[in-house]
Amino acid sequence: MTIQIEIDQDKLTHLFEQGVLCAADFRCLNSESKKQVTQLCLTNCSKHLQTIPCAVPIAIYKQAH
Repeated sequence: MTIQIEIDQDKLTHLFEQGVLCAADFRCLNSESKKQVTQLCLTNCSKHLQTIPCAVPIAIYKQAH
């Protein structure tokens, strides 16, 4: 059984940021919604990547490649 709902963009962003909802958990019903959700996901992922320190020292990375 599925439930169709409408949700405010700010609330959806908050749910993504908290990690309690993932875009894979639902599907968008139109292309504009899909574009917006995609952008929210990319923005959220970008924020997380900026806060995670790199575990591989740059010197080691350069030697391996």
